[in-house]
Amino acid sequence: MSADFAASFFNYESVAVHERADELALLAGRPQTDWAKVLAHTETRRFSRDETIISAGEKDRALYLLTEGTLGVRLDADTDRTFKAIDAPSVVGEVAFLDGGPRSATLFAITDGELLRLRMESFETLAAREPELGRAILFDLARIVTARLRLASDVIARTGG
Repeated sequence: MSADFAASFFNYESVAVHERADELALLAGRPQTDWAKVLAHTETRRFSRDETIISAGEKDRALYLLTEGTLGVRLDADTDRTFKAIDAPSVVGEVAFLDGGPRSATLFAITDGELLRLRMESFETLAAREPELGRAILFDLARIVTARLRLASDVIARTGG
């Protein structure tokens, strides 16, 4: 895996939002050895088109690294409207990972793909063994959450919501 492993979002005509990838890179510029340490603590999950990956409201304190494929984001379970499309490589599930609350959105597979799941317990083990790497992950997640919050605020302001 290269140091270019970073979040990237693409603009699809049917979705309301896309984000700049350079704002959302996780562990950009970190050495390959750091990625090997992170990946050693993850579980691989393949998924198929139209499969629900995460359901809004469920409790699951895990972070997901999208390594292949495209996910769609729905904020309202009662609609088929896709708020955002997320293309690999990217990070998803960061809010529930950080705050332990229920999932805030439903993620579904637009294409076949693969996720790496980092459970909170696995992260805690990694961070205890590699405190500087754990700190770097948390600071990057904070930056990603902040960028996504700013984007959401802009969307709300533009739509008058």
